[in-house]
Amino acid sequence: MSIKALFKSLRLRKFATGLLLLQLSLTIGLMVNTVILTNSAIEKLNKPFMFDVDQLISVSLIPTSGAFRDNNYARSIIQQDIAKISELDGVISAAHYNQLPIQRGGWNGNLQAADFPDDAVLPRELQYVPQFYSSKIGLDNLGVRIIEGRGLTDADDITDDYYNPDKNLDDIEQNIVLTESTAKAVFPNKSAIGELTNNGRVVGIAKDFVVGPTLTGPAKHFAFFGNFMFARADFPQNYLIRVELGKIEQVKEKLRDTILGVQPERDILTIRSMSEHLETFYSQDTGLANLFAVLSLLMILVTVVSSFAHAHFHVTQQRKFIGIRRALGARKKDVMLYVFSENWMLTLGASLLGIATMVGLNIALSQVINIDKPNIILYILAVLVVLIAGSLATWLPAYKTTKIPPVIATRTL
Repeated sequence: MSIKALFKSLRLRKFATGLLLLQLSLTIGLMVNTVILTNSAIEKLNKPFMFDVDQLISVSLIPTSGAFRDNNYARSIIQQDIAKISELDGVISAAHYNQLPIQRGGWNGNLQAADFPDDAVLPRELQYVPQFYSSKIGLDNLGVRIIEGRGLTDADDITDDYYNPDKNLDDIEQNIVLTESTAKAVFPNKSAIGELTNNGRVVGIAKDFVVGPTLTGPAKHFAFFGNFMFARADFPQNYLIRVELGKIEQVKEKLRDTILGVQPERDILTIRSMSEHLETFYSQDTGLANLFAVLSLLMILVTVVSSFAHAHFHVTQQRKFIGIRRALGARKKDVMLYVFSENWMLTLGASLLGIATMVGLNIALSQVINIDKPNIILYILAVLVVLIAGSLATWLPAYKTTKIPPVIATRTL
């Protein structure tokens, strides 16, 4: 087998060879980044969120009746909802929330110590701390425990004062619970218990749980909780229901009728398990990974077809040369090796170009999403897939070549 002869053969078909090289390199780059995106999506869905995801159902609804503009009426309906939901078989507890954990945007604001210097710059991550308002069981309902101080109680409820027209909101000092990471960030050199912040006095510190998974470092755990019932006719109301393991679907089926049985003039926006909520949150990640997976499979299919066509064309054009080799004593396996060698040389060239396409595609994706960098193992696996696919596609033309009798091949001379 002559490497020089193979190069010469490929040069005679520059256009077709160039297209196949480009296609193979794109396939390698696409496959590597597909695996990275898929692994990332799976990792995000399976990583621990440090609260009881598997036991929670979220409900989001919005009133459609003007009666809810009466705050006392709206609050009474929420209380009745919680009471009725709590009576359902399989329900451990239920609570109202102004927002859900694991979401983009929402209620957030700056959080700082009351004596934070006016001329100091507040760290960016403390300028957008999620603010959760629920009942006294808000944290327990999530499955998050208090690790220092105490949890919120009925005495901490500021709802009546907040909606009292005779009260000045600036005079209301609420008690709050911070997550562990939040407490350390706001009060790095001392315990936060008993300290005053611009959002209230700290009475407890809760175990960290994932609040904002798109953030990095401790900021993904930042949050504080207050005891307050948010009831506004023009804003959605959120409930989280904690249920016994294995009874998620059973309880979900009863929630709509239970809630509308209390007051029917409301739109139920969503009823879904927290696991479904997470899947929705990461739908862009999983959708992009699925899209790239489909594209990769299509590219592999095209690679097989193109490799077959390229090998078949090569065999057709090289009948005289192969006939001479057979007449001079070349064995069938020598002929097959010759045909395979051309495909392997193309794969080698594509593997080198594939480094550029792999890195280039990864850089392009990193401009719009968070994506890990490629690694050598994924690259090698992608090259092997392309090599195997191309070799399988080349086998049939190579095998047919061995069936050409030398005497027939040489008649064309």
